[in-house]
Amino acid sequence: MKDIKRIWFWFTLVVCPLLIMLGVATFAQLLGEYVYSPQYSFSSLSSFQIVFMAGGICAFSIFLITIKEAKIRFFAK
Repeated sequence: MKDIKRIWFWFTLVVCPLLIMLGVATFAQLLGEYVYSPQYSFSSLSSFQIVFMAGGICAFSIFLITIKEAKIRFFAK
């Protein structure tokens, strides 16, 4: 069980920032299309775009929890 927690810890430190960047990039692309295209509306979102943005939000919350754990783990010694 301890090995699984260790793997999950490092997995979240590596993968979560990538998911956060993907979510932010998707949101930025949608915002750019909305600002510069008069006929674009947010009602034409694809399911992939929604999943990428939701994944970025979830990854951000998990990443914050992991950062708090990393502070305890590395600075307590």
